[in-house]
Amino acid sequence: MLSKPDISRIRSLAHKKFRWEYKEFIIEGVKMVEELLLNPSVYKIKRLFVRENLFPTPACIQAEYVTENEMARITSLTSPSPALAVVTIPDPVFIEPQKGNLYIALDGIRDPGNFGTILRLADWFDIKAVYASEDCVELYNPKTVQATMGALLRVPVCYTSLPRLLRDCGMPVAGTLLQGGENIHNIPLPDSGFIVLGSESHGISSEVVPLLTCKLFIPSYRKGSESLNVATAAAITCAMFRKDAPPAAI
Repeated sequence: MLSKPDISRIRSLAHKKFRWEYKEFIIEGVKMVEELLLNPSVYKIKRLFVRENLFPTPACIQAEYVTENEMARITSLTSPSPALAVVTIPDPVFIEPQKGNLYIALDGIRDPGNFGTILRLADWFDIKAVYASEDCVELYNPKTVQATMGALLRVPVCYTSLPRLLRDCGMPVAGTLLQGGENIHNIPLPDSGFIVLGSESHGISSEVVPLLTCKLFIPSYRKGSESLNVATAAAITCAMFRKDAPPAAI
């Protein structure tokens, strides 16, 4: 049975202040929790709460069985999942970009759903790492975690100064602009380097635009249509960069 202090502490992890105070965040959902158990990574489970005996757990992890009502009191989801893990936030590790690989750089992405979806796309398109400006939304926001659908377990995310990173990388730097640039369908694209994506409201920041070696735009085919959601733009851009690459074996 969960105590009131247990419930209070777990619920507090919905807030950034307490996530960083305790160095913990929440992963919910059978699929993500099972993947975390089967594929050890930099993320370590501190406590595991389940509704029933869903999957085998390592000897070092003692699953705690909770009732439906208890799970409803600790979840951040509208419909509680049968599995919830309290996970330790690892110390940040910077991944040095390597020539020949493709990376994404996120500039001022504030929406957690978009951030998480882009991370999921990065996993699909074999993006080796995602670099985020320091004003991007936090990776461990519950909405971001859910939107990744487990991709945060596979794709490294590094928060850093994008101008410094891109200025010194020695690789192609392509960015999608709200206005101007070359039609993405009509220009040869590099098979490695950085894809820079800016916020929907402001686009790529003025400090980063001068560092772009390839300025792109995604054309609209209907006059007066709204700008693309940044996650949708990311999907189109990644697909164009990977169109000549061999797909993974099924």
